Amino acid sequence: MAFKMDYSFEGNTKSRPEQNLSGASKKLSRDVLLQKTQEERRKRQEQRLKLQSTELLQSHIRSYLVRKHVKGFQRHEYELLQNSMKVDEKIRKLLFFYEQRQDFSKLCKLSEELLVHEYEVVQAMSSNSQLSWAMKKFLVLCLKHLSESPIFIENINVFSDDSGIIFYLIKKGYFTYFRSLLDSTSQNSLMKIMTLIQRPFKFLNEYGPSQNLVLAEFCNNFLKPTLSYNVKFYLIPYLKEKQDTSYYDKLIRYLNSIYYLVQSSSLFYCILALEPFDYEPSYDSIHVISLLSKELHRIKPHLDLTEDSDYDDEEEGLSEEEVLISDYLKILNNSSKVKKWLNFLENNSEDDMILTAFVNFAQNLLLVYKDSIRKYLLLYKLGLNSVFLRKLWSTLLKKRPNDLQINGASLVSWKDCHTKLSVFCDMFTFYTETLTDKENSDTSETFTQNDLHAMSALLKKVAIDLIEIAFPMCRASSIMVTPEINHLYRGCLNCIKMLYTLDMRKQFCPPGFWTERKIHISQDLAKKNYLSKISCPFGGSTLNVEDEDHLPPLSTIEQRSLAILQELPFLVPFNTRVHLLRDLCHYSLGENEHQRMHSDFRLHEKVVVIRRNYLYEDAFEKISTINDMKARLRIVFINSVGLEEAGIDGGGIFKEFINEVLKTAFDPNRGFFLMTGDNALYPNPNVHLIVENFSEHYNFIGRLVGKAVFENILVDLPLAEFFLAKLLVERTSACYLKSLDPVLYRNLLYLRDYMGDVGDLGLDFTTVSNDLGETKVMELKPNGRNISVTNENRLEYIQRLADLKLNSQLRKQCAAFREGLNSVVPILWLKLFNHKELQVIIGGDTQEIDLNDLRAHTTYSGDFTPEHPTILLFWKILYEFTDMQKRQLLKFVTSCSRPPLLGFKELNPMFCIQSSGVDNRMPTASTCLNLLKIPVISDEEVLRSKLLSAIEQQAGFELS
Repeated sequence: MAFKMDYSFEGNTKSRPEQNLSGASKKLSRDVLLQKTQEERRKRQEQRLKLQSTELLQSHIRSYLVRKHVKGFQRHEYELLQNSMKVDEKIRKLLFFYEQRQDFSKLCKLSEELLVHEYEVVQAMSSNSQLSWAMKKFLVLCLKHLSESPIFIENINVFSDDSGIIFYLIKKGYFTYFRSLLDSTSQNSLMKIMTLIQRPFKFLNEYGPSQNLVLAEFCNNFLKPTLSYNVKFYLIPYLKEKQDTSYYDKLIRYLNSIYYLVQSSSLFYCILALEPFDYEPSYDSIHVISLLSKELHRIKPHLDLTEDSDYDDEEEGLSEEEVLISDYLKILNNSSKVKKWLNFLENNSEDDMILTAFVNFAQNLLLVYKDSIRKYLLLYKLGLNSVFLRKLWSTLLKKRPNDLQINGASLVSWKDCHTKLSVFCDMFTFYTETLTDKENSDTSETFTQNDLHAMSALLKKVAIDLIEIAFPMCRASSIMVTPEINHLYRGCLNCIKMLYTLDMRKQFCPPGFWTERKIHISQDLAKKNYLSKISCPFGGSTLNVEDEDHLPPLSTIEQRSLAILQELPFLVPFNTRVHLLRDLCHYSLGENEHQRMHSDFRLHEKVVVIRRNYLYEDAFEKISTINDMKARLRIVFINSVGLEEAGIDGGGIFKEFINEVLKTAFDPNRGFFLMTGDNALYPNPNVHLIVENFSEHYNFIGRLVGKAVFENILVDLPLAEFFLAKLLVERTSACYLKSLDPVLYRNLLYLRDYMGDVGDLGLDFTTVSNDLGETKVMELKPNGRNISVTNENRLEYIQRLADLKLNSQLRKQCAAFREGLNSVVPILWLKLFNHKELQVIIGGDTQEIDLNDLRAHTTYSGDFTPEHPTILLFWKILYEFTDMQKRQLLKFVTSCSRPPLLGFKELNPMFCIQSSGVDNRMPTASTCLNLLKIPVISDEEVLRSKLLSAIEQQAGFELS
């Protein structure tokens, strides 16, 4: 059997791949197949759409051609048979084929024909519903051509006096077309147009569901858009005269029912202007007004008045926004309207919803001006309304403690109580600025001392919380500032400052209340002159007042400290603030302070030669031209015989000079200053009749006072309280009138509390001034001589009279004095103190002289030592002196009757007693050196007698 081998043996161990010679495979991948299928499907869909579009286009073209043919046929038939057709048929045919380009003349002719047969047409419309419907469509056509021919206006006038037709026309733009026509029509042709605009309102009572349609369209076309001249000055007065209160009440209820009421300034004006004379306020009306008034401050944000500007001044060349604001002022200040609002509030004082509406309204008005209370009569009256203030405060007290917590989250959510708190702060501040004190009483007629204490505690905490929010620790905790938040911040700080001022008079807070919270003050605030910057709340930075060196940014703690020092300085102890002022003056010298320490600095001193007989005149002439009053001045006196006085000015001569020249400047006989009944000094209101360039003199005197403060030289100047207050704030309140004219103050208190009819007193809004013997009558407000003072306006009379006496008459004098003072010691620094503390800064402490402190800081020269018998007698006698005698001695030696602010350690040079030889001499003094010279006397009575004789006669250096 043969064996067959099925393999070959060629020596190749690898198998060869098989070769496929049938060509490339036609099998597609899955993705390619899906894509191909999708593309085919898209093409089929596109083909179907093209077919459908073609069919639709063909149908439209066929329809158009058919309609064109039918309209042409109908138009031709109308032209041939119009004389034989009935009116209703003419209307239907014209409506069917009407095209403006071809058929406008036919429309005009048919309109004329309808007017000729108006009686028959109106009668037919009442029984023929088809004609009535056709007339609706025809009148819509007339609306579209209102401005092209008066005939269309007449057609609408004749045929639209029907509720069904008028409501249909309103849906088709009735008010829109008439607004356009009204704006483009001359004033002589407005009456019929305004009559037709008013027509829809006569049907409001018949069809309740259509009321909102009419009112919505009317508001959208006439009240909300920008007011044109014809709308503002013709349509609004016309509607106010023709409409009764029911229509206005429907408009108010409609606006109150809208979920989201668009805050339009035009709508707000119209709602106020449309109010009928006999309309009585309601919650709805007050609520709507409060909502709409939110737009008011956005017209032109913060048309700020400077604090010293008169609120009766009128600006010339007002901008468009200011004219609009002025219009609001006139309409909001309508006395009849304001009286109704106040009566409504008084009659519903227990209704929290009404109170809230008034508070919101007041808040919106307060945001418009810096001094809104004096601009808006409603705010003015509310600010003087003790019942309103009391109710508002009671409402705040009823809130839960958490509601009065001020933090970033609560400010953003803007809780209701924060709005009330903001309004209360502004109103209470204004109320307190008026004459609210009872004569010989320490309680307010509206709030008890417990109320005032509770108010102070609450607002002090809120104020500090607001400062912490205004200057957050990190950017993440900062909030978006709004006008409302800014207003709360400013109003709360002003109110707590007013409470502090009130507490100085009434003392309703316990001792240490204001400084019980320790406030950390960084030394860098003074060293780097940060106090010359203005804190910028909610901005996280500060703004320079003048060009300053580039300083590193303040930390949050420093920003808060700066804000407290500038806004609430009374929270920091007085001595701390005095040290801060000293540091500010010291560091403000910069390089000059180092130059003062060098011996060659005298080469750069400004030498001023002063004749003793012409002290003020020479000082005014030579020092007024010196720009930098912080630099050192060296005074050289020329005596009465023309010789230069011996001596080196080491500071004592300048001290004597500053005291003497200020004594001369403030001398009432010179005419720049007058004295009040309690011998306090204030600027002369009639100085312009004495000195022509009086502003330059007040500026110079202010610079001298600033120089004395800067150099820590006390000057014995008893300044009037109101004048000191005006150095810190430009406008002082009526409560300071007592320090100017106590008699007038008591008379105004009597007028305020008068129980009878004030009109019987025969007062008007004028006052009499006596200018150097010439009597003049001054009006307190425009046309004041014809306005009688009544029970209703007596508080306004008091406020205006006090403002005239305290502010208007002294504005230029005080402004010049402030400018001079500010050029040496910035007012921002002096605002660390209140007006009473400022008197201490200028003239020293009024408290009893501490002899132990004086004795501890006294030096001796000549034969004297602390144990010398004459010195022991001197101190024994001094301890037995009365307070007046001690002050006389202090003035005799230092030229000032008051001790230094921080004790006698501040006296420079130190208080020194020097022996002057035998006992037949009188005691003398060198005020420039704070040096007392007394003879060596061993007899107590002799020494006492000579001391009293010297200090009572104020004998000085010339007797030694």
